[in-house]
Amino acid sequence: MVKILARNWVLIFTLLLAFLLRVYRLDYLELFGDEVDAGYQSYSLLTTGRDYKGNLLPTYIHSFSEWRAPGLIYAMIPFIKLFGLNEWGVRMTSVFFGMTSILFFYLVLGLIGVDKKVKLISIFLLAITPWHIQYSRSGFELTLLMTVLFAGIHYLIMSKVTNNTRCLILAGILFGLSFYVYSIANVLSPLIILLTVGFIRINRSKTALLLLVVVLTSLPIAYHIIQGHGADRFKTMSVISNKEIVAEVEKYRNATENKLLGKIFYNKFTLSTKKILFNYTNAFSSAFLFGQGDITFRHSLHQVGNMFWITLPLLVYGVAYLIRARESWARWLIGLLLISPVASALTIDGYNHASRLFLMVFPLVWLTGYGFVKINKIAKIFVVLLLFTELINYQFYYWNHYRNESWRWWHSGYKEAMSYVLLNKDKYRKIIMDNTYEPTLVRFLFWNKYDPRLVFGIDDQGDFCLEKRYCFVNFGDRFNPNLAESNTLYLVAYERNGYDQPEGIKIEKVILNTYANPIFYLGHK
Repeated sequence: MVKILARNWVLIFTLLLAFLLRVYRLDYLELFGDEVDAGYQSYSLLTTGRDYKGNLLPTYIHSFSEWRAPGLIYAMIPFIKLFGLNEWGVRMTSVFFGMTSILFFYLVLGLIGVDKKVKLISIFLLAITPWHIQYSRSGFELTLLMTVLFAGIHYLIMSKVTNNTRCLILAGILFGLSFYVYSIANVLSPLIILLTVGFIRINRSKTALLLLVVVLTSLPIAYHIIQGHGADRFKTMSVISNKEIVAEVEKYRNATENKLLGKIFYNKFTLSTKKILFNYTNAFSSAFLFGQGDITFRHSLHQVGNMFWITLPLLVYGVAYLIRARESWARWLIGLLLISPVASALTIDGYNHASRLFLMVFPLVWLTGYGFVKINKIAKIFVVLLLFTELINYQFYYWNHYRNESWRWWHSGYKEAMSYVLLNKDKYRKIIMDNTYEPTLVRFLFWNKYDPRLVFGIDDQGDFCLEKRYCFVNFGDRFNPNLAESNTLYLVAYERNGYDQPEGIKIEKVILNTYANPIFYLGHK
């Protein structure tokens, strides 16, 4: 055991560092809407075996606002059981699979013949890269998806190395499971299978067996992806079916005198192709990778890029060196990098969508690690100093400024508001909660650990009440004091309404944001 630890101390240190960066103060940011929804769905499955719409062990989850793939929600169940229905129960799922994705990436690099130094540097960079940390510290599906994909790749290559059919079957199951996790797998998984099968050159019979297992594993969700709610979701995001593309086609055709040329140059195919190419190429832009990252403040920190600036010259050097060296295993990793943006490129805002482009971070850190190994010692010292300077800057911004600047993106205020409602609910005949800021129902259900059986079949459209006591309404532009009822606690949203303290009720508590501005008022008549 001591010898094993001594031989792998760098790997162990890297994994420990990665764990600490991901688990420390995991409740620092408030759970945003999708995390709350996934957590409560998982709690419902844990306690009743049904989602909170009442569907028994669903293969596609029906939430209040949308349908979603079930993988993360099922994977969250043991963590909800262990840590409870809170930030830790929801986010430890992403932490765990963030760690396993790093480990399986390391194992894959070893199987394809990457030098040990490059492997270790690559996963060290992955451990400290903002892109990977961001999605490992919040309840997104991405780290689970990466674990499933790289585990599938690992066992597929192992089946070739060991000539073991069980490894091939396990790989097929894992690739099949990827379709249950996140919609980008619908595009990426087939491409990764094709890339890896071509790289390891397995025969037709084994390829057929692999594909058969993938199909059989994914059959329960196949309808949703092809014809059902998954297909509907893709249509709303797809470049090809985008209404703006259709409007642009009509605009330019109507303004073109030559109708034939108008049809040739302005049609859904040409304009969609341009948009897809724009999305694909801009995924490699410095603004996205090293500048502000994703425009959504939950996905990227804006003041810190998805990757550190010092990795840019290493990436360039790594690519240049590989072109000259022509390493055989490099073809697979370069291929992985090239297919990584394909799924995102097919969507409307796919050029800077960090979650749909998340697979890119793995081949990018490998290229960075490869470039680092090839530079001289003096350059290595310089790079290490700059790298740690950027890491410290990133951590300083994250812990001192990010929460303040991004509070709205994390839907801050709901935990405190719902905790107050929970503590004081027995004092009032009725509690009326404002839906103006964000939908309040699922936050109430989550933070109150409300019995999911009482939610089955509820119609959450418009104003409605649970048990004729907990009511959810939209007060519109202004709270009307004339409608205030006696013996009733009101939760009134200030945010997005812009009105001051509501009149007609006695304010008991004000929920403030990080700048000490009001988000919610709680009071009674």
